[in-house]
Formats: sequence, structure tokens, C-alpha cells
Amino acid sequence: MTAPLRVDLLGPLVVRRGETSYEPGPLRQQALFAVLALQANRVCTAEELFDAVWADKPPASGLRVLPSYIYRLRKVLPLKGLLETTREGYILRLPEEVTDVGRFDAAVRTAAARQKAGDTAAAAASYTEALELFRGEPLSGLPGHYLAVHRQRLVERRYKVLSDRIELDLAGGRHADITPELVAVVAERPLDERLAGQLMLALYAGGRQAEAQAVYTATRDILVNQLGVEPGPELRATHQRILRNDSTASSTKDELPYQDAAFVGRDRELAAIVAALTPAERSAPPVVAVAGMGGVGKTALAIRAAREAADVYPDGLLYLQLHGHTPGREPLATQAALDHLLTSIGVNRDRIPRDLDSQAALWRSEVAGRRLLIVLDDTPSSRLILPLLPGASTCGVLVTSRRQLTGLDTPEQFSLDVLDPSDAARLLADVIGAARAAEVPEATRELLERCGQMPLAIRIAGARLRHRPTWTVEHLNQRLQAQDRRLDELSIDGRGVRSTFAMSYEQLNPEQQKMFRFLSLLPGRDLDRYGAGALAGVDPLDAGLVLEDLFDANLLLQPAADRFQFHDLLRQYATELSQQTDPEPERRAALERLLEYYLQTADRASLLLTKAQFIRLGDRPRIDGPELATSKEGLLWGDRESGNIFAALQRVADGSADEWSWLLAGVFARHFHERNQVHQRDALLELGLAAARRLGHHQAQARLLWRMANVIKVQEGPLRSIELVREALDLMPEDGDAVLRVELLDGLAQLLRLVDPGDEAIAAHTAALELAEAIGDQRMLTYATMELAITQGARHEHKEALESYQRALTMARTHDDRSLQPHLLNGIAESCNGLGRPEEAIEAVTESQRIAEEIGMRYSQMDSLCQLGAAYCLLGDYDRSIETLQRSLNISLEIADVYGIDEARLQLGRTYLAAGRLAESRSHFGAVVASAQDSHRARIAALGLDGLAACAEAEGTYDEAAALLDEALDRLGPMTPLHAADLRRRRAAIDGSE
Repeated sequence: MTAPLRVDLLGPLVVRRGETSYEPGPLRQQALFAVLALQANRVCTAEELFDAVWADKPPASGLRVLPSYIYRLRKVLPLKGLLETTREGYILRLPEEVTDVGRFDAAVRTAAARQKAGDTAAAAASYTEALELFRGEPLSGLPGHYLAVHRQRLVERRYKVLSDRIELDLAGGRHADITPELVAVVAERPLDERLAGQLMLALYAGGRQAEAQAVYTATRDILVNQLGVEPGPELRATHQRILRNDSTASSTKDELPYQDAAFVGRDRELAAIVAALTPAERSAPPVVAVAGMGGVGKTALAIRAAREAADVYPDGLLYLQLHGHTPGREPLATQAALDHLLTSIGVNRDRIPRDLDSQAALWRSEVAGRRLLIVLDDTPSSRLILPLLPGASTCGVLVTSRRQLTGLDTPEQFSLDVLDPSDAARLLADVIGAARAAEVPEATRELLERCGQMPLAIRIAGARLRHRPTWTVEHLNQRLQAQDRRLDELSIDGRGVRSTFAMSYEQLNPEQQKMFRFLSLLPGRDLDRYGAGALAGVDPLDAGLVLEDLFDANLLLQPAADRFQFHDLLRQYATELSQQTDPEPERRAALERLLEYYLQTADRASLLLTKAQFIRLGDRPRIDGPELATSKEGLLWGDRESGNIFAALQRVADGSADEWSWLLAGVFARHFHERNQVHQRDALLELGLAAARRLGHHQAQARLLWRMANVIKVQEGPLRSIELVREALDLMPEDGDAVLRVELLDGLAQLLRLVDPGDEAIAAHTAALELAEAIGDQRMLTYATMELAITQGARHEHKEALESYQRALTMARTHDDRSLQPHLLNGIAESCNGLGRPEEAIEAVTESQRIAEEIGMRYSQMDSLCQLGAAYCLLGDYDRSIETLQRSLNISLEIADVYGIDEARLQLGRTYLAAGRLAESRSHFGAVVASAQDSHRARIAALGLDGLAACAEAEGTYDEAAALLDEALDRLGPMTPLHAADLRRRRAAIDGSE
């Protein structure tokens, strides 16, 4: 059978059939054939061919030159039946697969179809197949403007396809694999903004945020300096997402830590693990366990295996460090681990249940059908991770541990030993260079033996050699010989890694040595330059430079941009050094500085959230922390440090730092509350309360009990909060903080109002007012008066409420508290509506809106619009009322304000009812009832049921109305007896009407 003809244009022109190559002739003849091949299966006129081949240098004979060139092509190339002469011109008939350009086009079409079908791995393979057809510059060396244009077109197409394939690689989480390729391509194409953006995303996803930003800066400089233009919107948007640490900057969840390129050996184990994680058929999720001693390379192997198996798990690569053997730290609890995993896959914290079984069930449900690979690193026991295992066969789990996980029911268990001699030698050669490692083979073998063939020790020893070019391997051997100390618990045939750590430590300057030792005092997992600066008592900028030095020396890990942590073994070594070197008062002072840093920064973050200080820290020596300008930045800081703060309070639970414990617990509990991390919040407050009790600090106990009461009322309702506030009041000393006593009394009144706005609530308000007036605190007096007015309104005492609101407004204007005035004016409007004076209510709302707009206080707009809508309803302007109330509802929904949503829906229900539009009225009342299922929202549910009963009455269905009122009374129970009395009167009236 005759071999098919092949015409290759994506490089130098090549014509071949099987193993036989054909020489197309001189350059102009090659150019003519290339033009015909590019226009295959299309008639080209003589004029077109002449212009395409000879336009730059036309011969004197003109068009007459063409037939002779066609004749020569037929003579030297196997074109029988392919190159035809027609009346119009010439045509070269070639099936698409004959030319590499045709094959390129076909592969690109296949890739696009596979991508559209969702098979991204196959699509990437087709793009790669297309790119491999290029053998260099297309149409290389061929003359003429026409071919130059096509050459550039093919080059552009190549880069477009390359960029499309890289897009799939990014989506598949192969950031680390494509980064070297992207670096080279961006260097070739410095003006290509899409490629630059892809390189930025790959670097960012690999934890190299600074390098990603450097790429943007370099690209922008080139564009501005060479073309006088700024980067386009897409590249600028990518840059902004990276600056914001926006997780959407990389499209696929990839939590795997950065891995050094110098990974060698483990071929057998790696192949077996990848095969176990990627079975052809599966009825259950593959679970693979890797066990071995510390420092033997379990994590490195697991990360490499996860990367190689990533194509099978396109929905994400999750990584969780369980701290099974972290010195001075308890292993991560199962519930905390599930919390991390659930939030990693996008589950909102408010959906995460409190108990372990429900959390595990939610985890299994959420991952069902997803193709996720979960890496559980440093697992302390099988028991801890069993609830973390997914049930979906589409997922995979890779576990590492220093222990054999005999309780894990999986046949795929691997025991990892030290590297064999050949792999150990390859690793050292990768670190210090093959030539240097081969200079004295015997010395290299001796060094590897002294390192115990352990990857960690080899890397550290190699780093010293790499950064000390004057050292020889023999010299390093002598240094290791002189170091006779070993890490007792990690030895291999009498050889350990302590000597390697000591040698590395000795190469540090005094500043770096101090930082290395003091970092061991960190109770938590990782830290930034601010935490390191606090520990070492140095400027954060200087601390950051030292952290980078330690990272460069392989003495620190960098799990994320600007975050640093110890390897377990190095942390233990640093702890021993600090215990031996640093006096105990210095170590204690370092920990106290860290606690002070956490306290001051948490206080600033909390102030951004609440605009009020729950605990006034007073004058304290400032410790530098990050600049936090917005509540979001404060929350993100808290997210990064929450585990460290909790670990710090656990570390000092022995009573060694009780003053910091209660203060920090009181300040930072707000963060856990905002993030709906109920377990951590409650545990933190208990730690703080225990510290306050050890100190015998009654006022501190009262503050923490007040904090507990504030944060639990949303989840548990007011009754437990009332108990806590009363306990706090009982603890307050006679000469205690009067402002705190006012807050407690006023808070008690607010809580009592939720249960029963009766005489006890009024008495608490009165006591708060009298004390605020006695101490001359005008702001507290204003707030207490406002709260009294709210309670009077709840009692339907609208005249008294109006007078209280007006007094409070006068005081707020006197001391220029503009932030409170919109709320007070809204309260005046509510009272006027209650008194049937809607025109006055509209005046008050108009003033409220004006002030709110001036000071940028959007939050009060919800209530303003709600009161305005109620006034329009009283005036009978139902359409305007509905439009206004809908705006209030939209704002409440946008900012997820539950109170605002309820109030807007209740008033909409009342307006639709008044307008006789009962279906719409029922819809809004019903939505209120449906959202208020928790017992502590019984009052809201009763209001919704009351509205539904009114609708039923309007329709004449009195049995339904009676049943709804009975349900409302049942929901209220002993709460809000005034409201219950109203409901009973309505219920009795229905019985009378029947």
C-alpha cells in the first residue's frame, strides 16, 4: 500500500511520502508550492499566484514565468492527479490530513468539541496534539509578503491555542506544572496580556502572590513605555483580584502547598499511589494511607501523587493539616476539620450543624457527585479521620501519618522508608548541582549517610552547600562530624537530623538565630511578619526580611503568601534551643507581646465591625499590626489568626496570662460570632471567663457574661441571656464601672422587652436612665432614653414613646451625635403612625433620610422606608406605600438583615390587607411565619400568624382565623403577655361573631 503524502508547513517546508522526502526546489518554487498548499482545494488564478510569490521582486517575463514553475513542481514532487490546471487557474487538491496545517485545524476543532462536552482533560490533550505539530517558525525561510502574513497568522494561532490549553490547565488545577512553560512564553510574548494574566493566576494559585504582582508590573511597564497604553480591563481585573486575595482568581479549588521542583525517587511508591487513586472502576472512594517517620518525605510524596492524579479530580484538591504530631499543640479536632472542609467547598458557615454526626452527614452530602481529592496530612489516628471520609465513589482520599493507621479499612497502605542511596544522591545533585555532587563521590556518599538518607536532612545540608560556594562536601562532612547531638525521637540506625539543624542554625546571624528560637514560642500554626515582630520584639518590616531569610534556608515553610510556619521537627529543635538559650523572663515577655499584638489588632478589627468598643483597653504601648481599613479586612485578618488566637488562649489556660486571656476572649469572640463559629466562640468565652474568675476580677466576669448574653440571644433566644445579664449585675462591685452598669441595666431591659415589655422592663430602663444621668454620661443617657422609647412603643404607649424619642433627639442634637439621629427620627415616625398622625411621620422620616444620606448611613434607610410606607398606608395611598415598602425589603434582603426583612414583610402584608389584595397579603405574612421557625423568634412568628388570621377574617373563614390565632398563642407561650392579650381579645371576638 502506498504511504500517504505529507506536506508540512509548520516549520521548514517538508514534502514526504512514508520514509521518502522530496526536495521542492529553489526558494521561489518552494514559495509557490506553499501558497498552493495553503490554498488547497481552491482555484488560484495566475495573477493571484504571481502576486503572492513574486510581488516583492517580479521577473521581467511577468506571468509567463508561472507555467514553467508549475511544470517543475510536477516533476520534482509526487503530485500526479493533485495539481491541476483549469480555465481559471491552478488548484492543488489535498485532503485535510495531508498538511500539518489541516491536521492542526482538525485537532483544534476536536478540542473545542470536547471542551463543550465537558471533557476538559481530552480537550487539553487535543490542544497539545495540535501544538506538537509545530516544528519551529511556520513557512521558515520562504520569501514574499503573502507568506510573511500567513506566517504571522499561524504564529498567532499557535499562541491562541496554547493560551486556550493553558486555560484548561488552570481550570484543572495544574498551576505548578504550567508555570515554567508560561514564564518562557511570556518572555517570548511580553505584549500578550492574556498570557501574562494566565501566568499571574498560575503564580497566585501556587502561593506566589508577590511574583504574580511583579508580572503585572513588568507587563504594564512594557505596554506604557512601548505603546503608550495601559493594560486592558481583563488584565487589570486579574490584578485586582490577586491584590484582594480573591479566591475566584483561580477557578478550581487547589489547596495543595507549594512543592519544590527537586523531588526525586519514590518512583515505585508514587506509581502505586497514583494508580490506587485513579482506578478504572470504583464502587467506593479510593482511600490511600502513607505512613512513616517524621522527615521521611510523606507530605512531599502525597502532594506529588495528588498533582499527578489531579486530572481525575477536576473539581478540586483539598489539603488539611491535622497536626497529629505538632509539638505543643493538640491535634485538630474532627469537628474543626469538618468545618474547614465544608467551608473549603463553599458551604456557608451558617449551614454547618453543631454536632459531629450532622456535620459529617452534611459533608458526605455536599461532596456526593463531586470529583474531589482530599489530602489529610499528619493524621494522629484512624478514629479522628473516619468521619472525614466521603461516601461518594467520585472522590479520593490520601492520608499521611507517622503511625500505621490500622483502624483505617483500606488495603492501600504504604510504609515509607528513607530514600535509597541512588535517589538520595539524585536529590543532593538536584539541590547543589550534579557537577559539584560528583566531584568527590566518596565524600558525597558519606554526607548522605550522615544525613541518614532522609529527604529533610539532605535538603537542608544541600541548601548550605548551595549558598556557600566556597564550602566543599568534605568540609560539610567535617562540620557534621563535629556535631554529635541528635534528635532523640527521630533516629535511623543511630543517625539523626539534629546535627543538620544545628549546622543550619549556626550559619544564621544573631538576629536570625533569635527569630528562629522565638518563633518556637508561637502557640498556633503559622504567622506573618507582624506576629513574628511581636514575638521577637522587632519592627515588622525587619521581621519580614528575617522570615524570608529563614525560608530561603529551608528552616521555615511558606504555606501561603506572607505566612510562615515550622516543619514539626524544626519547631521541636527551635523549642529546645530556646529553652537552652533564652532566659524564662524573655520567653514569657515574648509570648505576652504576641498576646498584646493579637489583643490590639483584634480590638481594631472589632471596632470596624461594631463601631463601638465592648471593652475599653485604655492607654497601652502600641504594638504594630496590619492596617485594617474596612470591616471585611478585619474579618479576613481574624480568619487568618483565629486558630492562633484560640491556641494562644489554650496555651495560657494554666493562669500564666489571665489578664490577656479575659481581654482577648471578650474582644475576639465577636469574630467567631460574625463567622457563625459557635463552638469556637463559646469555648473562647469560657476560657476568658475562667481567667477572670482566677483573677477574682468581678468586673471582668461581668463584661464577659454581658458578651455571652449578647452573642447567644440570636441562637438561643432572650431567656438564657437574661440569666447571664443578671449574674453579671450581681457580680458588679458597688464602686465598679458605672458605664458598664448602665449597659447591663439597659441590656437587661432590652432582653426583657423581647419576653415581656412589662413593668420589669420599664424598671430596668428607669434604673439605667437614673444611673446614666447621675454619672453625667450624655451619650449613655441618650441611648437609654431611646431604648425606653422602643419599649414604650412595644407596649402601644405611643404618646409616651413619642415624648421619649423627642427627649433623646434633643440630647443627640446637643452633643452632635448624628449617627443616632436617623434612628430617633424613625422612632418618632413610628410613634406618630401609632397615634394616627401620618403627616408628622412623613416629616420625621424625611429628616431622617436627609441626615442618613449626609453621613452615609444606609442601614437606617430600611426603617425609614418602612415607616414611610406605613404612613402612606394610613393616608390610603396604597400603591405608593407598597412601592416604598418594597424598596425597604430589597435593601434588607441585599444586606441580609433579618429584622429589616421581617418588618418590611409585615408592613407589606398590612398594606395589601388594607387595600383588599388578600393573596399578596397572605404571601408576605406567610413568608414571615416560614422564616421564624426557631423558638426564640416566636414573637415574629406570632405577628405573621396574626396577619394571616386577619386575612382569613376578611375572607369570612373564621374557623381558619381562630386556628391561626390559637397557633400564634401557642408559639408565644409565656412571652410578650401584652401581645398575647391582644390575640386573646381577637380570638374571643371571633367566637362572638360566630
